[in-house]
Amino acid sequence: MSFPYNNPATDFRERILMNNIINLLNLEDKNIEISKIVRDDTAKIKYVYVHTNVSKRFCPIYDMRMHSRGTRQRTVNHPMLQDGYELIILLKQRRWKCTNPACGLEMNEGFNFVNPRRRFSNASSFLILEAFKDLSKSARAIAKDFKSSDPHVLKVFDKYVKMERLPLTDAICINEVHMEMDSKCKYVLIIQDFYTGEPIDMLISRRSDFCQYLWFFTLKPIQ
Repeated sequence: MSFPYNNPATDFRERILMNNIINLLNLEDKNIEISKIVRDDTAKIKYVYVHTNVSKRFCPIYDMRMHSRGTRQRTVNHPMLQDGYELIILLKQRRWKCTNPACGLEMNEGFNFVNPRRRFSNASSFLILEAFKDLSKSARAIAKDFKSSDPHVLKVFDKYVKMERLPLTDAICINEVHMEMDSKCKYVLIIQDFYTGEPIDMLISRRSDFCQYLWFFTLKPIQ
C-alpha cells in the first residue's frame, strides 16, 4: 500500500501532514521532505522516501558555486515505531563538486539524523542503550529487536557506557539473590570479591546451563 505526498505549495493541509510526520519520526534536518510512504504488510516494513530541496551550495575552500553530480539512494534503519513494523528511510543524497578547476572538491550532502556511511540513524543508538536497561535481555536479543548484529549493539554500548572490567581477585565467592530476572529461575548468581564482598559480575540465572561456561566451575575443589 502506498501513500504519496507530493507536497504542492498550494495544498496547505498536505504540507502540515508531512511536517507532522517528520516531527513524529524525529528527523532533525529542516529542509527534509517526504515524497511518499510505502507499507509492506507482508514483510512488516514501512518505507519512507525522503529528499531535500535543491539549494545553492558553495565550496568551503574557494567559496564558489558547487554543482550537483547526481543523487544516490541510501537505506537507513530508523527504529522509531512501536506498532510491530520495521521503519526504513530511503534517503536521496546528492553529491556536490566545486566548479573551480583548480579545486575540484567533491562532497556528499550531509544530514543531522544520520552520520556518513551509517546504516542506522543516530536515534537508534540511544534506543539501543535504553534497551540495555532491561537486564533480562542479552545483546543477541536486543540485536534481533533492532534488526542488527551482536557486534553493532555491543559497539554502541561500549561507545556511550564506560564500564571498565574489574580485576579478578585471587579469591572469589558466589552468592544467590532473589531477583526474578528470568522466568525459569528466580535467583541470579552473584560473583563477589571474597575479601571485600564487592560484586564482580552477575549471571541472569544460577542454573547449570548458564554457569557451565565459567572456568572456575570446572575446577576441582581443594581437599
